[in-house]
Amino acid sequence: MDEETIQQAMLVFGLSLLVGPAIGGLAGWLKNFFWGVGVGALLIGCAGLYAAATIGWQRYQSIEGTASVQGSLVEFVEERSKDSNGRTTVSRAPVVEYVAADGQKRLVKGLGGGLSEKEWGDAVEVRYSIADPAQALIADFQNMWGPVWGFGIFGLFPTMFGLFFTGMAIKEGGLASKRPVERAATPAQQRWRTRGTVLANLVFVAGFAVCFLYPGESLGKALGAGFMTIGAGALLHFVVQSFPPAMAFESRSILAIVGLGFLAFGYGAWMMMA
Repeated sequence: MDEETIQQAMLVFGLSLLVGPAIGGLAGWLKNFFWGVGVGALLIGCAGLYAAATIGWQRYQSIEGTASVQGSLVEFVEERSKDSNGRTTVSRAPVVEYVAADGQKRLVKGLGGGLSEKEWGDAVEVRYSIADPAQALIADFQNMWGPVWGFGIFGLFPTMFGLFFTGMAIKEGGLASKRPVERAATPAQQRWRTRGTVLANLVFVAGFAVCFLYPGESLGKALGAGFMTIGAGALLHFVVQSFPPAMAFESRSILAIVGLGFLAFGYGAWMMMA
């Protein structure tokens, strides 16, 4: 389901990888380096976010016309693919058997992810089209929302970097308002900032510990939990450094980008194994 929408989204995003650097290079030549990077990154980021929104909306609409049924894992089949360097990659794709409302048994093949730890005969949820029961999806995060998450990641980061460099370009061009005179922190403000920094550091370091000490055998969940904790620590640093007198926005925004990045990757890794 939604294969045509995914292909169109990939085409739009692929074109942005060519158009973005080209227009960004032109902007950099006419203006300066910051304008070039900012404009190029924004074009790529907006294309990625457009693709994520388009696929997400289409998937949401298509789900309304489906029914849920418990299927069972039949087997894993090996799929081989070659990259641009000619190297062969082997992946395992799960095959699930389900019975639609018409009583007919059918098979649906999906992506590995969270099903990699399941065994033959384990129950797996499947959603099939009521109008055409042969059209079906394995109803886990990777198979249902993986493309949305993937394009969202590829759209979010270039957009954030584009906004960052565009802001730098505006500042360099003298179009931004004059920066206020920096004030020294009062003893009370310094104490709160110190305590907040210590807490943020503890959360940040705890994220690395979670990656290695998370209970269970799922590496994906361990990385997901650890990355989300690291992201929370970086965002806490952003909040602490925003207390008056605040750190320069350019420096704080890097903390926000890092925090959101780790949260997004961590959430995806966790859900892939859910």
